[in-house]
Amino acid sequence: MHAITRSFAAFLAIFAGCLTASAGPSAPAAPRPGLPPAASNLVRVNIIDGEDGRDSLVRLGPSLGLDAADIARIRMVSGYVGCLSPSPSVGSAALFLNNRQILTAAHVFFEPSGQRRWKCFFKNQAAAPVMIDLLVDDANARFGAKKPKPGSNNDYAVVRLAEPLEGAVPFPVLADIPVRAGEKLIVVNAHPADMAREVDRGMPVVQGCTVRRKPISTEKTSFFRTDCDATGASSGGMNLARVNGELAFRGITITTGPWRDPALNGAPYNEKGGSVTTALGTDAAVLAAGRSLAGGAN
Repeated sequence: MHAITRSFAAFLAIFAGCLTASAGPSAPAAPRPGLPPAASNLVRVNIIDGEDGRDSLVRLGPSLGLDAADIARIRMVSGYVGCLSPSPSVGSAALFLNNRQILTAAHVFFEPSGQRRWKCFFKNQAAAPVMIDLLVDDANARFGAKKPKPGSNNDYAVVRLAEPLEGAVPFPVLADIPVRAGEKLIVVNAHPADMAREVDRGMPVVQGCTVRRKPISTEKTSFFRTDCDATGASSGGMNLARVNGELAFRGITITTGPWRDPALNGAPYNEKGGSVTTALGTDAAVLAAGRSLAGGAN
């Protein structure tokens, strides 16, 4: 594998690449946070409808209907995405369409100035984790825009791995079956900042939550609103759902309300009030980008 030498544990402590301004029309706007302070200084928000519902995949997974094979597959295809230069960032990502590319939030790869980051990687959370370099040049990446606006409809990235992740089988998209309000989700994140429960960094964090609204998008991407809890480094988290009995990749977490606002700690779901999380769908322009990159694979 292509090794990245900087200490991964120290890098994760930074928790850059946080959730940002809202995507889609009529979402509450929030300025993009910079690097968070130490975890002890963070407030546990945006936590929607009561207590933080996130926990370890192995502890919570069975109650969400996941069996041992589902858990192993999730650990194989999802994990951390990050960049080291010129400043560090980290988020969540998952394999998309094949075992040679990932889907995540584009702002992980860009400085606030719009400069593209480099020395980027994907590390899964399998029992024997694998870290692989990411190829972020134009030939090997598809971003929603040349300078994607954090938290917007163009805040998505499909990026090629330097080599395939052997043995990994991504979850299907099933784009011909639209996401609908009321759909039950299993959201998967690598390791969001300041969760209520302690979870080993090598284990994915999951939550069962619900699609609360599926607006009609006027942009090239689709999006949906959820009551999933989200804090820093949740960006790019895989949204799974059972569609006709099959786990399918429905979207990625892209934004939440002002996630350090104490007023939103456990507040009821309220889009206008900011107690809401938004995901970009894996259909429309996101799917087209994934297919374009997959079709040009070496």
